[in-house]
Amino acid sequence: MKIKRTKRIANEIKKEISQMMLVDMKDPRIDSLASITDVELSNDLEVAKIYLSSLGDHDAKQDLVDGMTNATGFIKRELGNRLKLRHVPELRFYVDDSIERGMYISSLIDDVIKKDEENRKNSDDIQESDQI
Repeated sequence: MKIKRTKRIANEIKKEISQMMLVDMKDPRIDSLASITDVELSNDLEVAKIYLSSLGDHDAKQDLVDGMTNATGFIKRELGNRLKLRHVPELRFYVDDSIERGMYISSLIDDVIKKDEENRKNSDDIQESDQI
């Protein structure tokens, strides 16, 4: 299957499920601040891996995945109606923690920069005292 078509369908699936999460789904486990970060569609359009992100702890994120998994039948039916696909792919939901990992790495980088600046300041102070 053509890669462009696969990407286009994946983007449409992402858009439609995001809309369903905002408007159509009433499950309390599906947080209004939850979002779909990525949809990976297999080349044969049989499986869609949907990555979800949400604020909260690990349990809240797992509840989101469980709520979405329970709503799979509804989501597939709606996707079939909205996208006019001959075959709607199997939907698999996963927690995407890349945002948290990115924030953690960013904080580590900030800490290293701060320590480096302190070390430079201390070495400059020592060099100035040696010159006097």
